Amino acid sequence: MLWKRIGLEDFQFPNVLNYTKDYIKIERELPIGVELNRTNEDMDNYFNAPKIQGVGDRFVSFVNKFYNSGIGLSLPPNTKINSPIKVEFNMDNENPIVIDKNIIIAETGSQATIVIDYSSNEEIEAFHNGLTIAYAKENSVINIIKLQRMNDISRNFDSNIAFVEGRGRVNWISVELGSSISGSSYCTILEGEASESNLSSIYLGDGIRKMDLEYSMIHCGPRSISNIETKGVLKDKSKKVFRGNLDFKRGARHSKGSEEEYVILLDPTVKSDSIPALLCGEDDVEGEHAASAGQIDENRLFYLMSRGLGEREAKKLIVEASFRPIIDKIPLKDLRKLISSEVERRIIDA
Repeated sequence: MLWKRIGLEDFQFPNVLNYTKDYIKIERELPIGVELNRTNEDMDNYFNAPKIQGVGDRFVSFVNKFYNSGIGLSLPPNTKINSPIKVEFNMDNENPIVIDKNIIIAETGSQATIVIDYSSNEEIEAFHNGLTIAYAKENSVINIIKLQRMNDISRNFDSNIAFVEGRGRVNWISVELGSSISGSSYCTILEGEASESNLSSIYLGDGIRKMDLEYSMIHCGPRSISNIETKGVLKDKSKKVFRGNLDFKRGARHSKGSEEEYVILLDPTVKSDSIPALLCGEDDVEGEHAASAGQIDENRLFYLMSRGLGEREAKKLIVEASFRPIIDKIPLKDLRKLISSEVERRIIDA
């Protein structure tokens, strides 16, 4: 359980406060017929999802009962939104708590990209607990990018689930950079034939941060495809637990899934646990999983330092090269620059 893995035995939920800031940023006007609401009450009735565990039953139940923010996005058939929809939750003294519930429904042939950014001012102990549900119908595409960069004394918990119908696709990008304690769960259920999901993630742990990451791809439909790609860096006394699950259910014949995690350990005092799992209830499938952890290659480090770089600058360059393929998938230039700057600061600073 999450409680034991990252030390939450004495955890207590905070008293819920209203979140009063404007948090939806749209660069261009949305197409006619697109529904984007700041409350989910009507969409809760529309989307009758099964029980969702996420990072834990208590966390998901708390969101369902007490959410104070979130978006409801409904895309009509064959509607494509070219500009990303940005959702920015910044926690400060007046708004220290975000309990967000986000529901995204893409009808047949529709397409959208949603970017959700969680941040907090340095001086407050912020709290985030969220639930995002995505439903991709036939031939639709949903891209969801999540950036978590809360301060060092905050806590973050985030549950995400997607249901994908035939030839639909859900692409996740997760960037975990902040919080003293962070638990995140991503689960995609590939229901239809030739449905697809890709999850690309990066994480950076330093200080005494604790992270629990669970990524799952559940193959139900035939010829479904999934891919999990995770790159991480740990330094100081940080701790991370990673669990990647590929689950091929009966009927998922000719499906393919892969998962890999690569973590760079910058200090001997970090702790990294990786638990890749492959579950199979169908014969004719292909599943691959891999996990590796190790220090920076001394030959690469020596080569860069021989070209005039200091040790920290050389390590930063190697880390950035590992993260770059995933960062480059983010469609917003300002966001890519922000992530790169934060990684550089955290790697170089003592």
